[in-house]
Amino acid sequence: MSETTAAAGAAPDWDAVRAEYEGREFLPLIICQRHGITLSQLRYRRECEGWFSARARPPRRDDLVARMLKVLDKQIRQLETAVNEPIDKQANVLATQVKTLDKLIEMGAAKRNAEPATRKDMTDLRTKLAKRLDQFKAR
Repeated sequence: MSETTAAAGAAPDWDAVRAEYEGREFLPLIICQRHGITLSQLRYRRECEGWFSARARPPRRDDLVARMLKVLDKQIRQLETAVNEPIDKQANVLATQVKTLDKLIEMGAAKRNAEPATRKDMTDLRTKLAKRLDQFKAR
């Protein structure tokens, strides 16, 4: 066993175990040996605390933006078909989702060698949403 192995009777440093596991620094068996835990303890912690699987790919910003666009599209379709429902709550949810999308796009533009996000697309989307909301209110 290595020098990072937990001392007999001492609780393992689960934050370090999680960092090594999610960072794919070592195989699970090696992590267990380094920290003096069993594979079942590692599996139990992983499942209870919702750690990323060693095989899982962490979500990329591009994936998050694509998912957020799908959520926005679904919400817009619901707004269009909602005739007898109050629109204020749905419009507020939509506004919050658009802000989230803006934040995700800004984070993506902060990456090195990334093109800055175009504001024209977001402005067009907001303009279309405002027109649709005005048309709905005019009914």
